[in-house]
Amino acid sequence: MKISLTTKIGQQLSLTPQLQQAIRLLALSNLELRQELERFSLDNPLLEIDEPRSDVDGDGEVVRESSEASEEPTSSDSAESEADSGDGPDHYNTETDSLADWKSSGAGGDDNYFEPGEASPESLADHLREQAAGLHLSNRDRAWLEILIEALDEDGYLRDDPQELADGFAEMFEAHFDGPLEPEELSVGLRLLKSLDPIGVGAQSLEECLRLQLEELLAQHDPEDPARATVELAIELVQDHLPELGSQAIASLAKSCGRPKDLVAAALALVRGLEPKPATAYQTQAAAYLIPDVIVQRDRKGRWSARLSRGALPRLSINSDYARLIRDGAGDTGLQQKLQEARWMLKNIQQRSDTILRVSQAIVSAQQRFFEEGAKAMKPMVLRDIADACELHESTVSRVTTQKFMLTPLGCFELKYFFSSHVGTDDGGAASATALRAQIQEWIAAEPSDKPLSDQSIADRFAEQGVVVARRTVAKYREGLRIPSASLRKRG
Repeated sequence: MKISLTTKIGQQLSLTPQLQQAIRLLALSNLELRQELERFSLDNPLLEIDEPRSDVDGDGEVVRESSEASEEPTSSDSAESEADSGDGPDHYNTETDSLADWKSSGAGGDDNYFEPGEASPESLADHLREQAAGLHLSNRDRAWLEILIEALDEDGYLRDDPQELADGFAEMFEAHFDGPLEPEELSVGLRLLKSLDPIGVGAQSLEECLRLQLEELLAQHDPEDPARATVELAIELVQDHLPELGSQAIASLAKSCGRPKDLVAAALALVRGLEPKPATAYQTQAAAYLIPDVIVQRDRKGRWSARLSRGALPRLSINSDYARLIRDGAGDTGLQQKLQEARWMLKNIQQRSDTILRVSQAIVSAQQRFFEEGAKAMKPMVLRDIADACELHESTVSRVTTQKFMLTPLGCFELKYFFSSHVGTDDGGAASATALRAQIQEWIAAEPSDKPLSDQSIADRFAEQGVVVARRTVAKYREGLRIPSASLRKRG
C-alpha cells in the first residue's frame, strides 16, 4: 500500500473551551450555577460576586419597582471596561427592572416562593421532656424514659426493640442505678411514653398508633353515647382490617364486619381523620424553597409576559483594581489569562440568561390561556414548537427547560411542565394531557359520593366534547393524580 499526503477542505463544529462552558452552564439549575460561580471565584480572584435583592418581600409579595428602570441588565462600569479592553463586559447584573404590580396581575402572594421561614423552635423530644419533667419519677424511670424519647424516629415511632435498648444501656444502669432494668420497669417506661402528648407517640406500628388515638377518643364517650359504637367499630377495623381499609369498598368491609354500611362508613371516616405520624406537628427541618428563574406578569397591554427573576443569580463583576493593573500593563500573563476567563464567564452567564428569557417568553406567548383559566386551558406543545419559535435546537430547549422554574399567579412550575403529550379531537385538533388531567380532577371533585364516575363515564364525557380518549388513558391519568377507582370512592 502506497503512502501519500492529500489536502481536503471541509467544515466542522469546533467545541472551543468557551463554547463547552456555555453549554454546560445552560444545563445547570440556578442553585448549581451559584455553586459553580463560587468555585470559579475561589480560583479566579478577578470575579466578584454580590448577592442580589429578592423579588419577594417579607410578606411573600413581589416587589414593585420604578418603571423608569432599564429593561436590560445594567452596569455602571461596563461601557468603560469595554472601551478599555474591547472584549466584553466587566459587569453582569442579573437584577431585572420594573415589575408590574403583582396584585394587579391577580397573583398576590404565592405559596410556592417564600423566603425560608423559621421552623418551630420546639422539637418533639423537647415537647416530651417538658411533660416528663412534671412527672414524679425515680431516677431509674426518668433515665429510661429519656432513652426511649431519644430512640424515637422522625415520625414519632419507637422502631427499636425496648429490650435491646435496655441491654445497650445495661452497663450504665449497673454503674449508676444499682442494677439493670427489670422487665416490669421496661413496661412502665413504655406506658409513660405512650401516655404523653401527642397521642400515638411511642407506638411501634401504624396499627398501634391509630389504636392509641381511638382508645383516647373512646375514653371521652359515655357508655350510653351513640357515638361510642362508631369509635368501637373504628378500633375493630384498625385491629382486624387495617390492610384492607385503603383498598376495599365499604360494602365489602360491611359484609366482613357484619355491620351496617352507614356505621362502617362513619368508622372509616373517623380512622382517616387520625394522625398516622405523631411527630408531624413538631418537625424542625427548615422549609424547602426555591428561587424561580423567571417571573410571569401582565404587561401594560394586558397580555402575560416573562421577566428574569432578580433573585435567581447574584450580581457579577470584575475586580476593578486587578483590571486597572492589567490595563496599565502592570499585570503578568497569568492575570491576563484570569481576566479573559472571567470575561468569558460573564459573557456565558449573560447568554444563558438571554436564552432562558427567550424560551420563557415563547412559552408564555403560546400558553396565554393557561395563565387566564388554569390547567384546563393548557395548549398541547412539544420542544420542537418552542425550538422553531426561538430558532434554537431542540437539545438547547431541553437544557433550558430542565431545572428552571417559572413563578406565575397559579404557582411555581418547572418550564418542562408546559410541554405535554396530546390526544386527538374529532375536528382534527389536539388536546393537552395536562388539560385532560385537570378536567378529570374537576369532574371527580364534583361527582356525587353515592355514584362516582367510572373511567368509562369520564371517557364518554370527553367524547361528548369531541375529544377521543380511551378508557385505559383515563385510568392512567386518574392513577397519575393518585385518585382511587370509582368503587373505592363510593360512599353510602
